[in-house]
Amino acid sequence: MKKLCLLLFTFFVTLTAFPQAEKGYIYLKNGTILKGKYSYSPDQKNVSVFTAGNLWVFDRNEIDTISGKRVGVTQSFNQTMPDSKFFYRVELGVLVGNADNSQNAPFSMSGSVNYQIVPRFSVGVGTGIEFLKESFLPVFANLEYKLHDNSSSPYFFLKTGYQVAIEESNAVYYDIVPDWISIWPRPGNMNSEPLDSKGGFLINPGLGYQHMFSPTFGMNFAVGYQYHRLNYSGESDYELDIDYNRLTVKLGIIFN
Repeated sequence: MKKLCLLLFTFFVTLTAFPQAEKGYIYLKNGTILKGKYSYSPDQKNVSVFTAGNLWVFDRNEIDTISGKRVGVTQSFNQTMPDSKFFYRVELGVLVGNADNSQNAPFSMSGSVNYQIVPRFSVGVGTGIEFLKESFLPVFANLEYKLHDNSSSPYFFLKTGYQVAIEESNAVYYDIVPDWISIWPRPGNMNSEPLDSKGGFLINPGLGYQHMFSPTFGMNFAVGYQYHRLNYSGESDYELDIDYNRLTVKLGIIFN
């Protein structure tokens, strides 16, 4: 419960830290001054202005400056438009398993830094934390492909990397008997010592949907399949591999 509260607190604090829609004055190069709410298109080429019940869309070359609601806050339009192709994605969700798993839906939180190579395709790297039998730090590469080059679009993603164990193993396996022991009945509790957690490989393909409220802020919902193999080792060169097959369900925020 403490882990859940910590994750929820971190997520909502992060969410509220991002800028919301702005009100201000838009100064056009032809001398016109508009007062109202303004937002930028995802491709950063246009500005939408809602004023007096009307919606106006201007090319960035038509705008001289934009002044915020607070007195004295004035910036060049070109300065307010982020040109970086980098964007960041923070996600919180669960890894849903079946009733035979020791934890049916452990929590997962991750963040990634991504670079847009072309308008629809991006690559990135990321990390996070996942709570399985132990706590793990996933370190992964991320590939994303959007179906549409606009503010709302489905997208495909593929994450692959390694689960790094960040705490001692909580797993103690009893009644594990090596195959070479042929006596019957086999004795129990031959290996009752805790096993060392070594982490393991992971892969996570999936499909998501994202909506950008402005060029600097958006949200996404994603589902996928995650496979990871966790390695454990014990005394006398004993090794154990546990395969996890999980449905990932995540809600995220996007910013740059």
